[in-house]
Amino acid sequence: MVTVELKGITKHFGKVVAAEDVSFRVEEGELFFLLGPSGCGKTTVLRIVAGFYKPDRGDILFNDKSVLGIPPHKRNTGMVFQNYALWPHMTVYDNIAYGLKIRGVPMRERVSKVKELLRIVKMEEYAMRYPNQLSGGQQQRVALARALVVEPDVLLLDEPLSNLDAKLRLETRVEIKRIQKELKITTIYVTHDQEEALSMADRIAIMNMGKIEQMGNPREVYNEPRNRFVAEFIGETNAVEGKIQEIRKEEELLIIDADLGVKIYAKTQNTNLNEGQRVVCLVRPEHIEIDDVPQKAKSNLVEAVIRGVNYYGAAEHYRFGGPGDLDFKATSFNPAEHKRKEGDTVYLTFKPEDVKVFPL
Repeated sequence: MVTVELKGITKHFGKVVAAEDVSFRVEEGELFFLLGPSGCGKTTVLRIVAGFYKPDRGDILFNDKSVLGIPPHKRNTGMVFQNYALWPHMTVYDNIAYGLKIRGVPMRERVSKVKELLRIVKMEEYAMRYPNQLSGGQQQRVALARALVVEPDVLLLDEPLSNLDAKLRLETRVEIKRIQKELKITTIYVTHDQEEALSMADRIAIMNMGKIEQMGNPREVYNEPRNRFVAEFIGETNAVEGKIQEIRKEEELLIIDADLGVKIYAKTQNTNLNEGQRVVCLVRPEHIEIDDVPQKAKSNLVEAVIRGVNYYGAAEHYRFGGPGDLDFKATSFNPAEHKRKEGDTVYLTFKPEDVKVFPL
C-alpha cells in the first residue's frame, strides 16, 4: 500500500490561483476526500496528483519518494472521471480489460483479473453488454473496475457520482466504500457534495479559493468547524450577528447582544474574542428545540413564526421568521404527528454549547 503526501503545492492558471500552498498526507488504505464548492481548486489538486498538471511550486510524494518528474502513465494511479469515459463500441468486459491489454498482460491473466473485478463490482451478468445498455450506476461501476483492474497504487475519483440521480447516488456510495475497504487501496475522492463526504470519508480536507480551510474526520469538521466558511459549507446552519456584551472567562461563556433583539449565551474556548466585538453566532437546525409555550428555564429563547413546514417521513423541516429579520431553520426527527402549521407562533431554544461564535 502507498501513502500520498503533498507539500506546499501551488498552481496558477494566469492570474487565477487554483491551489495555494496545499499540504496534506493520505495514509495507506485511507479514503480521503477533497471537498469544496465549484472552482475551489480540488480537481486541480487531484490532477496534479495524477500527473496531468505540473505544480508551480511544491512536491508530491508516494511512499515518501517524489513523483514530480514521473509522467502520469508511470505513476500507477487509477482515475475515475465524472463522465465515466467508457468506450461506447466496447463491451463491459473489453472496457475493463483495455488497460491490461495495452500493458501487454497475457490473455490468461487478463481473463482472471477481469473476472475478479466483475465480481467485486457485481457486474458479472453484464459483461457482454455495451455502455449504452447500462444504467448510470452500472456505468460508474464499470469505470471503477477499469481503474482498479490495473492494480493502481492510488485511486483517484473526480466527482464520480455527480451524474447519477439521488437514489443511485446513495446506492453507489455504499458500493464504492465497500470496494475501497475490501481492496484497501489509498484513495483520494473529489466532491462538492457534503453528504457524500460525511457519509464515506475517513478524513476530509475542505477547500476554498485554492486553500485548505480545515482537515479532520467527518465528525470533527461538522461539530467543530474552524471558521464560518466551514460551518456554513458543511451542512446547514442558522446565522445571527451581534456584539459581545460580556465574557465570563471562568465559565467559558459569552453573552452576546444579538441583532434580533435577544441575548444569546454561548460556550466558547476561543480566547481571541473581546468584549464589544462584532461576531456571528451559528446554530445547527437539529440543535434547535421547538416549544409551543415559552420555557423560561431554557437558554437562548427566541419567539418565532412558522413560515414553512416540509415533511420527509423520518424528519420534518421548519422555516421560521420573526422580529429582527429572523430567518431560522429547525429539524424535528421522527415526528409522530403533524401538529404545527404555517402561521403558528412558537418558541425556539438552543443550548449555549451548541452555539459556534466567529468574528465578523
